[in-house]
Amino acid sequence: MRLCRNKKSLVNDYIIGILLIIAAFLLILSILEIFKGKAEAKTAEAICKGSVALREKTHTEIYDPVTGSLKFGSVATPLLCRTTDKYVPEDKNAPKEQVQKEFADSMASCWSQFGEGLIDDVFKQGDGIANNCFVCYTVSLRETSKFKDQINSVDFTKYLFETPYKVSQEADGCKVDGGFCIDSENECSSKIRADTSYLLVDKKSDACQKKGKKSCCYTDYGCWNKGGLCSGSNPDSSKYRQYDNEGWNCPSNMKCYVKNENYYTYGEYIQRYSGDGKMILLTDIKPGETYAISYGSPTKSCDWCTTIGLSAGAGGAAAVLLASSGPPGWTILGAGAVGIAVYSIFKGTAELGVEAYREYILQRNFPTIYLTTLKQMQNGNLCTIVKDIRET
Repeated sequence: MRLCRNKKSLVNDYIIGILLIIAAFLLILSILEIFKGKAEAKTAEAICKGSVALREKTHTEIYDPVTGSLKFGSVATPLLCRTTDKYVPEDKNAPKEQVQKEFADSMASCWSQFGEGLIDDVFKQGDGIANNCFVCYTVSLRETSKFKDQINSVDFTKYLFETPYKVSQEADGCKVDGGFCIDSENECSSKIRADTSYLLVDKKSDACQKKGKKSCCYTDYGCWNKGGLCSGSNPDSSKYRQYDNEGWNCPSNMKCYVKNENYYTYGEYIQRYSGDGKMILLTDIKPGETYAISYGSPTKSCDWCTTIGLSAGAGGAAAVLLASSGPPGWTILGAGAVGIAVYSIFKGTAELGVEAYREYILQRNFPTIYLTTLKQMQNGNLCTIVKDIRET
């Protein structure tokens, strides 16, 4: 028997369909308006990061269906990224350390937005001719009452590799701030190295029951709950580092310590947290200048990288930076338990250095974060700048 729907029902379905299409169109327009207007930086960063991940998943290469070998092109969802203009620091009394943190946070955020080194070619045009990069931030630096002199690239590199940025948790997440799933209360003390007076057990943890465990072992302190160690002093400086960030609290008479392998400075975050990455610093930092913090995808080859041990995944030098004088060579900067191998390829002024060693900058076989002046990036010698969503 053939079922027929009445005309009124069909009209209603048609109207609903049209409304859904309009709603979807308005949603896309609202996202675009966010980029065209003065959006909050965090919103723009989140949208960019999501579009990078979606582009990687949807990228499809199109080949001749007959031969299967002739490539016609490729399709993918667009990048919804915009360049954020920053004016720092906001505090007119900010010290040098705050300025360094502003730059380091922007470099880490740029790295995060473009896949943390896990995407081989974000722009899907990674070759020596295209040599694409994207300017995540322009940073206009102000002078403050406590910051009037420049920060040279060597000192800033030391800051990047000595200052904590991220710590990996060793926890099951059965509580908001961590916690470990257990089968019996006796296991709690083996999961958390704390006096039993601090230990608590949730016997009705849904999160643990979903994992096949009975209870959640936790404390009132985030450091223990996330796999850290609360102690009056560092139990072993060769294995632990102090970590005082928010959410990693301890009892008032103790400090939080985390294992070295779970501890990432800004430089280590870019170098090894997820994928392999490197940094190229082509300028010192001084008030009155405008800087660019940019992301560059790998090019197809990098002969000089292999020569000095900078091949992807090799864990070689973490940063290439501008040296104010002296011949090219290695400089080892001490940074606690982790040394920084820095290859200095420049001498003379920044502009002369960029031009003289342009071939080094144009080749990269790993994702790279650049710190340059805005002028250095705009002159077109470093890479082909990918337009942001407001320019497309």
